[in-house]
Amino acid sequence: MRSLAVTACLKPWRRCARTHAHDRRHKRSEVQVKSWLTGLVFLLLSVTSCAASLEDAFGEGVLGIPWGTTLDQLVGAYPNGDHVFATTPGCRAYWIKDGQTFLSVPRPRSGVMYGLDEKNRVVAAVIAFEFERQLELRSVLSGMFGTPVAASKGNVQAYGWKSKSGMQAVVREFGQGQQRIIWLAIYAAGYKPSAASCYEVPG
Repeated sequence: MRSLAVTACLKPWRRCARTHAHDRRHKRSEVQVKSWLTGLVFLLLSVTSCAASLEDAFGEGVLGIPWGTTLDQLVGAYPNGDHVFATTPGCRAYWIKDGQTFLSVPRPRSGVMYGLDEKNRVVAAVIAFEFERQLELRSVLSGMFGTPVAASKGNVQAYGWKSKSGMQAVVREFGQGQQRIIWLAIYAAGYKPSAASCYEVPG
């Protein structure tokens, strides 16, 4: 069984203003920072529109599991997975050590966590990648969807995209030394992960 954790990520602003022009820019920056939400909520609500369509890439589902798949169907397809229980309704998940190549990026030692809504249907997929695939994954995603919105805090780096229909994809890079890892979280259209803060990856 694995635990879920929510971590904050907010890009720090540099403060340097010696002229009136710099002061005005600094004040505008402070107003913007105060208007942002802390945590991954900021990133999820602010990610840029995609150059290509997230729906084209992930509209049917992820790694062979369609959106809306029930928990029973998911367990039937991958009976050796691990259940991830949560006290918050609609935050249950199912972890699978699949090791499948995704978007032409190898990930032989990694798994995927499927997030379920209150009716136990798949609404999110959080896909793990080995850290050495960091640049390769970012290059593939940026080539598909354009320049992402980025944010960071401490040793956590994050970037992502949002389509007009509400489908979202967010990458988080975190950890230190040999414990570093990358997660790509994909949310079905219409699902609002900020509502219950579910399926945020550890950091």
